Amino acid sequence: MMDEEACRAVRERTLRHRRESPLFEHLHRIAGGVDQLPIARVAADEEFLSGSDDLTRYHEIFQRNMGTFYEHFAASIPFILEEQCRIGVGMHRLAQQLTQGEEAYLAFRETSVGDGTNGRTMAEFSEGLIRTLSCSSSIHNKTSFDRLCSHDCSRFHQGSFVEVTPEYIASRPDLHCFRDGFDVIYENVTFQFYGPERADLIGYVSRQLKPEGVMIFMEKLRQPDPQEYLARERIKDELFKSRYFRAGEISAKRVNMLVDMERGQVDFALLVDAIEQHFEHAYLIWNSTNFYEFAASNSAAGMARFLSVLDPVHVPAEFRFERDLPRAVQSAA
Repeated sequence: MMDEEACRAVRERTLRHRRESPLFEHLHRIAGGVDQLPIARVAADEEFLSGSDDLTRYHEIFQRNMGTFYEHFAASIPFILEEQCRIGVGMHRLAQQLTQGEEAYLAFRETSVGDGTNGRTMAEFSEGLIRTLSCSSSIHNKTSFDRLCSHDCSRFHQGSFVEVTPEYIASRPDLHCFRDGFDVIYENVTFQFYGPERADLIGYVSRQLKPEGVMIFMEKLRQPDPQEYLARERIKDELFKSRYFRAGEISAKRVNMLVDMERGQVDFALLVDAIEQHFEHAYLIWNSTNFYEFAASNSAAGMARFLSVLDPVHVPAEFRFERDLPRAVQSAA
């Protein structure tokens, strides 16, 4: 557990980076629909949706809940929409297990996730069996959240994820349901915007995880061979993003955003090492081009329960570079 001095250092460094980095102005413009607005909305693959009625229904609610930022997000990462639906349905199954026979709920937190589409969808799909907390610094995302949220089981903090501390939650009556911590925390392509210091950020956020809870990490990773990284980027841009963005917009994003964003990326080994500094059990659960998703817990039972509720990964072969998922991972050390 990080001490208060270490937490303060992480918080100050992260907020300073938030003020100084030009990346966040680009993200704000995307959330406002000024830049990088897709020319078509993403819909999940029919083969994936045919897997269960739950997936179909979740996807329908997700589409209703999708704000401006999430339209961009879903169009930018190959088959992330299918993965968010897989996670959402899995969270509902997990909530049913954890709350069976009790007046209880699963507490879910997601970090810096635009307009909170998936959190709102989880809460709506589960009819309140899942309570969610999302955050973003952009007023545009807060506006989308307020406009699209049709229930009282999701909350939104307008500000940095590092501001959502145990003390902040305790001071807010409207966040009372999260005072005991979270069953699941989802880091959704957040940390790479603040630099490569993964272990510190994981330690800072994971303080709010319950003892048997699970933390999920969605990250875009560097590759040991830079040419491999670029080859996967071409696959992403040419075979997926070209369906939703004009060629000039794809090029403009690389000039305006991706070079700065890549400075904060880490590779597979470094991320796994950082996760292992805080968790005993870690699994790779998803991959699409340079994007990877891990899940970690300090409870073997909690980890096994989480893995048991997930449907199979749905990423076509040309976009998928990891096999045998989910699989346990560990650092070389």
